[in-house]
Order: sequence, then C-alpha cells, then structure tokens
Amino acid sequence: MKSSKENPYKYLAMISQIGISVLVPVGVMIFIGKVLDFYFHTGNMLVIILAVLGVLAGLRNMYVIPLRMSERAQKIAAENKTDEERAAEKKRAQEYRDQIKKEDEDDENDEDL
Repeated sequence: MKSSKENPYKYLAMISQIGISVLVPVGVMIFIGKVLDFYFHTGNMLVIILAVLGVLAGLRNMYVIPLRMSERAQKIAAENKTDEERAAEKKRAQEYRDQIKKEDEDDENDEDL
C-alpha cells in the first residue's frame, strides 16, 4: 500500500507548524515578561530574560518536531514494506553480520602471528 505521490500539503503543514511552534513561545514569554515587569517594577529585565527563554524553547521545538515526524514516517514506511523487501533486508543484515564476524576472526588470526 505504498503511495506513488508525496502529498505537498504535508510539507506545508510541517513548515507552518514549525513556524508557529517557534513564534508562540517567544510571544508568550515576552507578554509574561511585560506583565511581570509592570507588576514588579523591574524595568525590562524580566522581558529580556523570558524572551531568551522563549527563543530557546522555540529552537528546541524547531529541532524536536522534525525528529518526531521523521520517526513517524519511518514507522509508516516499515509498516508498508512488502514481504520481499523484509526478506531482502534480513538477508542484507545477515550478510553484514557474517562479514563483521569474518573480519573479527581474521583480526584474531593476524594477532597470533
């Protein structure tokens, strides 16, 4: 059940979500900073501190959201694999393990000399 075409709206939605996830924490933290500065009469000190925290939270979101989407895409791709693809993947993995095992044995034999 593989789809032959990628949906371009999926990428537009991801970009929009990342943009919103970066801007909202910054805006909320600046607003909270202004309210706290007004209440505590601290000048702009809390606005600056909370704005920096908002930027850090936005950068974290910009890193985490694509990772989660990538993991979800890999999970969906794994579910959509055919039996032949799974068998070929297992065969490649076994060949790789055999190759590593052979190299390890060769290294042990070289050490004996």
